[in-house]
Amino acid sequence: MVDSLADMEAEYGALFDEAYEAVRQGKVKKYSFTPSGRVRWIVVGRHRDYLILPRAGHCTCEDFFFRVLSHEKPMCYHLLAQKIAVQTGKYDVIEEDDSWYMRLMREWLPQPTGKPKNNNQ
Repeated sequence: MVDSLADMEAEYGALFDEAYEAVRQGKVKKYSFTPSGRVRWIVVGRHRDYLILPRAGHCTCEDFFFRVLSHEKPMCYHLLAQKIAVQTGKYDVIEEDDSWYMRLMREWLPQPTGKPKNNNQ
């Protein structure tokens, strides 16, 4: 069952406000890759773009790693923003060729700590 915006606002309070603002500012992106048909959701965050896996309830942000996984928060605002965007239809659709898929995934996935990023690849 899909939650209404009013239900989400009542349940998440200030987190909803932050997520709704991200949607209002056009920070939710749906990348569609062709010809594979793969879809990846991105929310532009304060520090970088975050990959959202809605069916898994996962985000690549630090808040998810430190606070959601430890059950301090029910979810990060990026996950909630994606839910709101789908419900309202307010997100950008970006169509890319499959040849861009791995390059973009490397951008969106967090780099292991302690290893410098190799920009020559």
